[in-house]
Amino acid sequence: MPRNNFDRNSRGVVLVIVLVLFMALSGLTLMTIEVSSRGAVEASRVRSEYEAGFMAEEALYLIFDKLKSDKTPYSDTRRDKWAGVWSDDGLEVEIIPCNAKINIKTLISSTDRKRTLSILSRVLATGLDVKTMAASLAIWCGINVNPKLAKMDNFYYSSQYPAYSPRGNMVKTPEEVLLVRGWDSLDRDWVSGNLTIWGGGRLNINFASRETLLAYFPELGKGVDRIMHWARTRGFTDISQVISVAGLESDSTLYKSMANELSVRSDFYEARVTASVGGCTVVKRYILSRVSSFEVGNPELVYQNDISVTFAEDQ
Repeated sequence: MPRNNFDRNSRGVVLVIVLVLFMALSGLTLMTIEVSSRGAVEASRVRSEYEAGFMAEEALYLIFDKLKSDKTPYSDTRRDKWAGVWSDDGLEVEIIPCNAKINIKTLISSTDRKRTLSILSRVLATGLDVKTMAASLAIWCGINVNPKLAKMDNFYYSSQYPAYSPRGNMVKTPEEVLLVRGWDSLDRDWVSGNLTIWGGGRLNINFASRETLLAYFPELGKGVDRIMHWARTRGFTDISQVISVAGLESDSTLYKSMANELSVRSDFYEARVTASVGGCTVVKRYILSRVSSFEVGNPELVYQNDISVTFAEDQ
């Protein structure tokens, strides 16, 4: 009897060992499958991102052709073939003049501080300390307007994680303002859609938004709606047309101000390209210049950057 009990105990121990080994091997197998599957997914994502990025870069040639085919060198309107949004099989491109937006460089460099604060007060959300925001942005850009505020700003930047310092020079992209104290609460999409650093200071009346026009010229009142309608349906080919469209007097202070701050031409253009392949969406921004006084110049790429890379399964 003792021997039989020993044999049964031995067989029980062996069975337990076999079960433990089986479970370990099963776990190892599952882990191997998971790692392999994860590797395949990552490889697929990398390939999709590469192909989407390549598609976005190829779109640059289409953008060049669109801008080169412009036959109206003296004015840029929404009726031009390059203007607006066009798409083709996973690719979407939007081209707008840079001077459709508010130029940060022009505002910060302006000696008319009262005018700058007036414009910013109308485009920024209510409740913000616009005066301090404007001063902090000027300090960030290397314009020492308030030494006491500069110390407060530096303390704020050094207390962040990771800590950073003001550029001490003009911003390189509109989104850089989000690093500036007081500006960090703004929505990134709003910044990208309303601010620029490229091109001249004059706004293109054919592309500027209603809100932007009213920020610069609040005296327009309901006349801005007539301007927006004309810009959408026909387009201004000369600033003097605003006199009859908006019902202004040619010798009025408002018209003289508009004639000095508005234009119908653009020299710099922003092309936003969205390319989608296999669940991956790449968004790129290209800035092109086309500077010429008497004819349409050949566009040149002056800046480009990746805005975002997203995957459908991460949404």
